Amino acid sequence: MISPGQVNQLVLATVAGNQAGELVEKLTGDGFHVTIIDSSGGILQEATVSLLIGLDKANRTCLLEHLRNCCRAYTHFLPAHVEGPFLQAQPVMIEAELGGATVYAFDIEYFEQL
Repeated sequence: MISPGQVNQLVLATVAGNQAGELVEKLTGDGFHVTIIDSSGGILQEATVSLLIGLDKANRTCLLEHLRNCCRAYTHFLPAHVEGPFLQAQPVMIEAELGGATVYAFDIEYFEQL
């Protein structure tokens, strides 16, 4: 378990909503301080979760390993809304990449858990 005095970095990770549950479970099990913020975004307005994660820099490798294992990108095919006289008989599908994670790390001077 990481004590508040050992937290010297804040990581902001935005992940797919359907991948967040397993990730949060693994992170809290390893003693990371995690705050969950629901959000949505991207061109598809998919549900996402932004996680604020407090950690000791020495544990960043462990955090990134959990992110890589739990938040893999995947391909999904979606119907396209295309209009035109020749396209009405044939459905058009577009390929979209979903999942994965966007990660930002910030050094912090002070952390206190109240």
